Amino acid sequence: MSVEQPNEPVYVYGVVAANRAYEVEGVVGVGEPARPARLLEADRVTAVVSDTPPGLRAKRRDLLAHQHVLDELGRQGTVVPMRFGVVARDETSLRDELVRDNEAYLALLAEVENRLEYNVKAFADEDELISEVAETDPTVRELRQRSSASATVEDQVRLGEAVAAALETRQEALAEPVLETLRPFAVRSVIGPQVQDCAVNVSFLVNRGDASEFLSVAEKLGERLQPRVRLRLTGPLPPYSFVQSPQG
Repeated sequence: MSVEQPNEPVYVYGVVAANRAYEVEGVVGVGEPARPARLLEADRVTAVVSDTPPGLRAKRRDLLAHQHVLDELGRQGTVVPMRFGVVARDETSLRDELVRDNEAYLALLAEVENRLEYNVKAFADEDELISEVAETDPTVRELRQRSSASATVEDQVRLGEAVAAALETRQEALAEPVLETLRPFAVRSVIGPQVQDCAVNVSFLVNRGDASEFLSVAEKLGERLQPRVRLRLTGPLPPYSFVQSPQG
């Protein structure tokens, strides 16, 4: 059992509703040695926190520990997750912020209740795409024919630019079947940040009861897109992509 230190910084994992019992006895989080998780009630919501270890960095061990605490909370109920590394000045200031923003947190909890996040990334086979572009894109085909006859440096540059533009267009088009196929089985979807070598990065918020059907449809879609495109599905995850704390 950790000793509460109200004037010390506290590490925040997530926020849950206070009207539901959450058990964190034996749940440990970030730090080495790992700091035990504890509950910090603030009117109608409760923050799940721990002591903040000195020199906290985004090391694999601590990233996994953060995720472990959220996974445990997710098994017990609904949680508004915090990204790794959220630290409040002290318990008093954190409690004050949560009390002030009770309504906003309750709205977020209602939005994601009984819902799971799944992330889908599509990785295109670049060699396959280049071959397709070379055969079907009229601008690339014309420049290739011209270059093969009497290529200049300018022709080669223009050809490279045309291939790059055509590849970008093809990759953007790959998003359409993913979104059109999976969106009907999700409550919401959001396009994620660009990832190197990834043509599509999108997260879906799925009702817990629809998760099996969503996964089945995603699996069939992945089979249909192979070998040109490889789908990678990750989840269930805490709904990071669909909540933003009132504190940002």
